[in-house]
Amino acid sequence: MIWIRVAIAVLLGYLLMWLSFALTMVPAITLVSPDRLRDPETGIMTNWFIFMVQFPVAIFTAVIGGVAAALLARRKGQTYAIKGLVCFVIIVGMIGGVRVLGAELIREVESVSRSGSSSEVTEVAKDPSARPPVQPTWNLFLLPFVGGLGVLLGGRFVVRVTESLSPMPGSSIPPMPPSPEPPNA
Repeated sequence: MIWIRVAIAVLLGYLLMWLSFALTMVPAITLVSPDRLRDPETGIMTNWFIFMVQFPVAIFTAVIGGVAAALLARRKGQTYAIKGLVCFVIIVGMIGGVRVLGAELIREVESVSRSGSSSEVTEVAKDPSARPPVQPTWNLFLLPFVGGLGVLLGGRFVVRVTESLSPMPGSSIPPMPPSPEPPNA
């Protein structure tokens, strides 16, 4: 029964993390000036945007996912849920990075194999701002680990708070000793 609760906690933690990341990054992308978002000539996402917007948003949303997973898993399954969500975030992120790189390679091979007179190829080459920014390769593979760090931070926060609020097992709170002074009448 605990494994079902852990699996549900991992999936719902990831869903909440993904949803909050999507709802946070869309306004961030629209509010940042295009020069800060991508290089105007190459279309590659700038380091400023990665370190000042994307990584903090990724850590924040991963903390939310880690907190949700730890709270849903409850006492016995918290560490399993946190570890499971960290692994799930890293594996899904790596698969996504490989998929993006594979799509870029396929696009390059197709553009080279076509004739250079295609209007679609020259139109994209003239205006890189017409397409979404391209993430650097190192960012594709570093971002899942940033998310995993955020999940660990959020999950450990919940574990520490629940440990500090609960009494030690097998111990009871001793009764208050009587006051040495009698009350004044």
